[in-house]
This record gives sequence, C-alpha cells and structure tokens, in this order.
Amino acid sequence: MRAGLLALAVLSCAPKVSTTPRPVEDDLDLQPPQSAAAPATSPAAAPTAAPAGPPRPEAPPGKGLRSGTIARASLVAVLDAGPASFLRQLEVVPQMAGDRFVGWRLIQLIDRAGPLHDLDVVPGDVLLAVNGRPVSRPEQLQALWDSLRTANDVTAQLWRGSQQLELHFTVVPAVP
Repeated sequence: MRAGLLALAVLSCAPKVSTTPRPVEDDLDLQPPQSAAAPATSPAAAPTAAPAGPPRPEAPPGKGLRSGTIARASLVAVLDAGPASFLRQLEVVPQMAGDRFVGWRLIQLIDRAGPLHDLDVVPGDVLLAVNGRPVSRPEQLQALWDSLRTANDVTAQLWRGSQQLELHFTVVPAVP
C-alpha cells in the first residue's frame, strides 16, 4: 500500500502513453511554476533542488496520505521489479519554465487501484525531487532507485499549482 510512495520517485522516467481519453492539458487549469530569472544551463545540467523564487505556501491537505511508514519488504519488492513495471501505472510529462526543466507533471494515474491512490497526489502535481535528488535524467533515476534499498526515509518534494507540498515516509525496519 504505502510502497506507492516509491511511484513518485519514478515519475521521472519517460511518459506512459495511454489510449484512454483524457482532458487537454490546458483544461487542467494549471499555473506555470514560479521561478526567478536564472541563467541558461546546459541540457545536461539539472536542478539539485526546487528552482529559486519566492517561497511557496504549503498546499492544504488533499485526499490521501502525506506521511506514514513503508514496510521495507514491500519497498524491496517494488525495487526488485524495476522502474519500468512501476511506471505502467502513471503518465507524466516534463514541466518546463521556459527552456529549463523543472520537474515531472502527473497527467493521470492509469492504474486506478494502484498504491498511488493512497497518497496525496493529483493530476497536475509536479515532482521536483526525491530525497533531495533531482530525477530529470535516466541516470539520476537509477541512482535514486539504487539508493532506496538502504534508505530509511523517502521524501518527495512537489508543487501543486502555486503551492508546495512534501510527502515523507519512514521505511521500517530501519537499516543501521
């Protein structure tokens, strides 16, 4: 159940394509991320934290969990299955600020019975980082994926419109 937080970590891979009808992205009434003017970076560069700008207010609680525990055995089972099997349950697109990558915007949850439905994530949320690490490139995802085997916490930083939120789950039992 709560191993679904890990799904957030893998939002950074290529978008899942779905043939089911969905609203046009413009109909999602999303606000573009607020960011201060920043110097252009090379395509290989990725932000290490949320882009600079005025602090965002905390998003009010939504339908699901923002904190709790993840059983290590469940987490390891998800990790053993690999990122591709996990990505089958969601569709994401890159969120850009001009020509700069900001994070991964959730379009839809494809697996309506999946563990992500237990979390406070909704279409339009933008994943910025997991455990303080950006997940904009495949090698960053793989490094994060590998680090989760011994992680004692999983924390995801997100934007919801002009607000921010954080999901924090403790992995039990802890690794000494």
